[in-house]
Amino acid sequence: MSANRKIFLGLAAALACAAPAFAQPGSDLAGSPAQRMTLPEATAPGSTEVLTLTVNKSYMIEFDTDIDDVIIANDKIANVVARDRRRVAVMGVTPGESNIVFLDRSGRKIKTLEISVTDGVAGMDQLRGLIKRHVPGAKVQLESVNGRIILAGSAPNLAGADRVVQLAKTYAKDENSVVNLMSIDGKDQVTLKVRVVEMQRSVIKQMGINLSGSIGFGQLTGNAFDTTLAIGSSNAFPIAGTALGGLAANLGYKNTVGAATQSTVGAKINALERVGIVRTLAEPNLAAISGEAGKFLVGGEFPVPVAQDRGKISIEFKPYGVGLGYTPVVLSEGRISLQMSVEVSELSTQGGFQSSSDVTVDPTTGQAISAQSLTIPALKVRRAETTVEIPSGGSLVIAGMIQESTKQNLDSLPGVKDIPVLGALFRSRDFQNDETELVVIVTPYLVDPTDPQGFRDPDRGYVTASDARTILFGKLNDVYAAPGSAASKTPAPKGASGFIID
Repeated sequence: MSANRKIFLGLAAALACAAPAFAQPGSDLAGSPAQRMTLPEATAPGSTEVLTLTVNKSYMIEFDTDIDDVIIANDKIANVVARDRRRVAVMGVTPGESNIVFLDRSGRKIKTLEISVTDGVAGMDQLRGLIKRHVPGAKVQLESVNGRIILAGSAPNLAGADRVVQLAKTYAKDENSVVNLMSIDGKDQVTLKVRVVEMQRSVIKQMGINLSGSIGFGQLTGNAFDTTLAIGSSNAFPIAGTALGGLAANLGYKNTVGAATQSTVGAKINALERVGIVRTLAEPNLAAISGEAGKFLVGGEFPVPVAQDRGKISIEFKPYGVGLGYTPVVLSEGRISLQMSVEVSELSTQGGFQSSSDVTVDPTTGQAISAQSLTIPALKVRRAETTVEIPSGGSLVIAGMIQESTKQNLDSLPGVKDIPVLGALFRSRDFQNDETELVVIVTPYLVDPTDPQGFRDPDRGYVTASDARTILFGKLNDVYAAPGSAASKTPAPKGASGFIID
């Protein structure tokens, strides 16, 4: 301890007589105020501070009282140079750990420094200048530990934070040597107002004529001829199946000889036109933290058998309906990057799987084992996925997802169908046209917490109607929020709230 004290007092005496620059090459003593560390004795006497240095870098420490003695645990790792009795510079010499104790004239401990010296990364001061110039609003603290660059503090937005990381990578030995601990200023909670609308229109037309006839000849025995010839046409409807309804007309002629039918002629006419429309609507309001993914599904799940080991079968459920996946990222105040995928699916027998029933005999018992048929439906899917950048409150519209399918079949008798006019009596026409259009509208908002009293529940003020009102007036419930009730005093939310109140 005496040797260290002599070093300190000798340096202080020499510096008192002359004022040479004591900073060694690479010193930070003439740097910005942010590079200085002040440890006031009056606020924390005898406290312990942790200081991280890099090799060939120094940090200025200012005290509010005179320093009379300095104890250095290992001056080969960190050393001290005194400007005067209240200002000293701590310098990193070689990598390692040490501590320094500062004492006053009475021997009272003023401050203890736990020193950690690392190899550091060259150009840290230059990196600070680049960050200040290219990301003006960033409040970034740089630290070098074991050759790695640690970024702490905050950036004004995600783009600014990415620029800071990219600048730090140019000074790091590799991409894995940059540790990003920065936070993003501003709001990072996003609410998505989504509207999914799908319209499906289908048209089916059927027109068919089937002819039939028979003639009896030969010997008349009893009430029938011993020889009969019968003919007929069968023009089916392969697209829509059998005739679905509409007009069905039967025309016929019968010739009898006594009580026996000698000849018949008949015609069956089927005519149908069906128009159908399906509207699918979903309006979810979804919230997510910036950078976190979310999912939404309105529909259901259907079972699908999955073969396992040793012939065992398990069941998996596959979802269908209106599904939405989203990942919002707040780029800056009012700018949002949105990755979104939307899907509308429905069950369909077209393209599905159906196994036939099978009967086997158990060889041990001789009993018949019947395997039931299995039907697994298919899915008709409309799907879109995109990534866009839009402002808060702006809307994204995914449209133009139009699909049209037209099918037409003619069933007829070969050769006869081409006869002008009469050919129409020997054919059937089956026509089907399907049209689908899907529109998705998404509006993201940056949101703040709000008072829960500003919202109104959909069941607030609900009262089940009395038996008299139900029987006499057909009412299922009384009026929502009757005048004078607490619910009537709650202001209604602006815009569509999503409640069914009629």
